[in-house]
Amino acid sequence: MDCFNNLRNSSHAPMESGARRDSVPTMPTVVNEAAWRVCPSDRASPPSESQIVVARWHSLEARTEEAEAETAADSHVVSIALRSMNVRLASAGRTVLDGVATAGTFNVTPPSIPGRGVFRGAYDVLHLFVPNTLIAECDGDMPGRRAGMLCAGIQPGRDAIVEWLGRSLLAANEVDSYSERMYVDSLSMAIVARLWSLARRTVADGRSEVRALPRWRLRRAIDYVESRLAEPISLAEIASVTGLTRMHFAAEFRAATGLRPHEYLLRRRIERSQEMLMTTHMTLVDIALAVGFQTQSHYSNVFRRFVGQSPGVWLRSRCGEKPRARRALAPAFTSKVSSAANVMVGPFAERRRDESA
Repeated sequence: MDCFNNLRNSSHAPMESGARRDSVPTMPTVVNEAAWRVCPSDRASPPSESQIVVARWHSLEARTEEAEAETAADSHVVSIALRSMNVRLASAGRTVLDGVATAGTFNVTPPSIPGRGVFRGAYDVLHLFVPNTLIAECDGDMPGRRAGMLCAGIQPGRDAIVEWLGRSLLAANEVDSYSERMYVDSLSMAIVARLWSLARRTVADGRSEVRALPRWRLRRAIDYVESRLAEPISLAEIASVTGLTRMHFAAEFRAATGLRPHEYLLRRRIERSQEMLMTTHMTLVDIALAVGFQTQSHYSNVFRRFVGQSPGVWLRSRCGEKPRARRALAPAFTSKVSSAANVMVGPFAERRRDESA
C-alpha cells in the first residue's frame, strides 16, 4: 500500500472539541526512520494528500551499512545530506552517487523506483516524502511547464540553501505544538521550491561551466584529507596529490562537491570532533587539537558556525538521544595527539591565509 494511503488510514483518536492541542500526546514532527527511506506510518495525525512528511536517517556508527527500499507509487523522495559521508547510492540499478557526499548534497527519486544505499561509516540524511499531488500542483502553476521536471531536470548536487532549510527542519520538534505543523510545511515547501528553481536553471543552461573533479582524483584528495585531519594541510599539498595546479584543483573540487577545499576540511574536522564528543571523555581543548585546530576558542567558533550551537550545548542536546557510552581513547592515540599538538602550527593561521585551502 502506498505511503500516504498508509498514513491516512492509520488509526488515531479524534480531538474533542475545545481540547488543548498540547495536552494530546503526539509523535515528533520530524521522526527517526525505522528503515531507510520508508515513510513513517505510526504518526498520531495523518497528513493530507498534499502534505510533505519529513523523517531522518542517521547514525554515528563507524561501520558499513547497506539498505534497500522502493519509492512509494504516490510520492517522490527528496534526500538531503546533513553531514559529509561516504556513500554509494543506486536508483533503478544505476549508480547516481559513489564516494563522499558533503553536507547539503541532495537527490530526488521518482515514484516506484527501487533504490539501494551503502553507507560507509557515519551518516545523517533528511528524507522528504513529497506527494505526487503536490508535484502535479507545482507543475500546473509553473509557466512553460514540463511534466515531471523536478526529476527530469534535477541531478544529484549540492546547494547551501537546501542544506540550511534542511537543518532548520530539525528544530521543528522544539517549536510549540500550535505552530509546529505550519513550521514544517513552510520549510518543506521552501525546499521543494528551491529544487524546482535549480531544475529549471539546469534545463535552461544545459551545461556546466566548470568540469567536476574526476572521481579518482576526488578520492585521492578526500583520502589525503581524512588521513591528516589533525595536521597542517595546505591547498598546494592536496592539489599535488591529485596532479593538478592549485587553481584547477580548487575549481574542479568545488564543482564536484559544492564546497571550497578549505570549507570541506573545516566541515570534516567538525564532524570528526562530533564523533569524538559522543564517544570519548576527552576535554574540548584536546578534541580541538586532535582535529587540527590551534585553540579551543577557534574550534568553538567554527563549530558554532557549522552546527549552530556550541560544542557543549550540542553534546547536551544529544544526551537525550541515548548516545553510545563515551570511552577514553587508547593511550597510543592520546600520545599521538599530544605529539601532534606540540608541533602543530595550524593549517590556516592568519599569516598563511593566502596560501590555505
